[in-house]
Amino acid sequence: MKKKFPYILSILIIVTLTACGSAQPDISSDDIANTAIAAAWIAITQTQAALPTATPITPQPTGTFAPTLPPLPTIPTIAQPTVAVPTADICNQVPPLEPKGKLTTIEVENKSQGQVNLTLGMNAPNDKGECVNYSTALGRGGVVSIRALAGCYWGYAWVEGDVPSVARTGAVILCMTDPSLVYHIVVTKETISFK
Repeated sequence: MKKKFPYILSILIIVTLTACGSAQPDISSDDIANTAIAAAWIAITQTQAALPTATPITPQPTGTFAPTLPPLPTIPTIAQPTVAVPTADICNQVPPLEPKGKLTTIEVENKSQGQVNLTLGMNAPNDKGECVNYSTALGRGGVVSIRALAGCYWGYAWVEGDVPSVARTGAVILCMTDPSLVYHIVVTKETISFK
């Protein structure tokens, strides 16, 4: 029995040291997050509990009332002058699907060395009262053919390129009134004119 006692005693010491060792339990990230959420709710609850309660405000009685004033005299109304309401520009219309006036062909060539966004607008209505604008885009060196109402036109183009510019007809009006002709127009960096 004396030989077994040291053996049993050493086993008990090892078990005791192992049980009291420095091993720490593992805490998962979910447990940490849930603990933080619980702490936040406690803080919110305590803040709400500390807020003052709403107490109704009762009006205090006043001793005197202000005197009543007589009504103000009425001022006669003055008739407003009539102002002409501006109407839509008669020559800023979209081309109709079925034009009533004569049509002609306009061929536009881009010599501006850039992308061109061109608008050709009628200067005055035709004999059918039509007065429209045509818009088109042309690539560098591009040519486009437009079937348009016969009439006189102004032109304006935004030229995109290395150096953007504006091309226009200026004081020149491009009259294209003969339905049997094909009119050739050239757009440069600054001008829109007949070829």
